[in-house]
Amino acid sequence: MSLTIADRSAGDFHVVELAGDIDIDSARELRAHIVGCIADRSPRVVVDLTEVAFMDSSGLGALVGGWQLTREGGAFRIAGANPVVRRVLSITGMEDVFDLYPTVDDATSR
Repeated sequence: MSLTIADRSAGDFHVVELAGDIDIDSARELRAHIVGCIADRSPRVVVDLTEVAFMDSSGLGALVGGWQLTREGGAFRIAGANPVVRRVLSITGMEDVFDLYPTVDDATSR
């Protein structure tokens, strides 16, 4: 399944809504999209993974790239990670690094 990317605003956050699979074929596009959002729009980003069915290490790399760009003076939050995605985050130790929220509303209200 391919990856679809949509954007919206929620308060002072830019929300990147993803659906499908984040893998080696889509990770480069995702990374470029996140970098563009941070550079052009907002250093406060929520990545909505609610509709993501699968993510491999290249997808994780795309998320880490966005997180690194917002470490000083911004915010990078992840919402809606399902058990499959949470397992990738847990195995790699990134579950303790990323700010994880159950929903976009939770991520943007704090």
